[in-house]
Amino acid sequence: MILSDATIKSKISSGEIKLIPGEGQSLEKITNNIVCASMDLELGNEFRFFKYVPNHVLNPFDQDSKDITESMRFEDNEDVIIEPWAFLLAATKERFWIPADIVARVEWRSSLGRLGLIIHVTAWFIDPWFGRDNPSTITLEISNINHVPIIIRPGMRICQLAFDQMDRPAEIPYNVKKNAKYNWQQAPQASKLFISG
Repeated sequence: MILSDATIKSKISSGEIKLIPGEGQSLEKITNNIVCASMDLELGNEFRFFKYVPNHVLNPFDQDSKDITESMRFEDNEDVIIEPWAFLLAATKERFWIPADIVARVEWRSSLGRLGLIIHVTAWFIDPWFGRDNPSTITLEISNINHVPIIIRPGMRICQLAFDQMDRPAEIPYNVKKNAKYNWQQAPQASKLFISG
């Protein structure tokens, strides 16, 4: 069952869904972005760009081979230019703790999708108890599938987050999984597929 705007606000107000405002945000500003059945999230200031390395092959099982990203910080409202077919990682300003009986889904904003901007290339699902011990940002997988560059800016509404009520709490929530590699993230995280577990 997808949660309505009133239910999302109620669960945030009660602390059942824990929401921590990011830099330059207020809880009031964030809750004003809750409409219908989702909440708009803002783009954070930290980015990871994949460097072009001629003849390099990404080997997700080798940490040294995989890490060809460059971290960059942009201030609010500063232009970030995404070239055609570029891929980068970003994060939300907001940090979350999702309870054990709810899952969340990152969804595109239609207005950005119509420009050819993809916000979650594959990983849109957020497990129950994500951020349980330390509310965490959500990493966004951003790609430009248009044939012209697109500008985005930290602080802009970048995506939507929808919540689904589970039929019962998870037996093994995210924070106790052996391979919960992305809990506690406070900035965009590169792939950790090479970590066993």
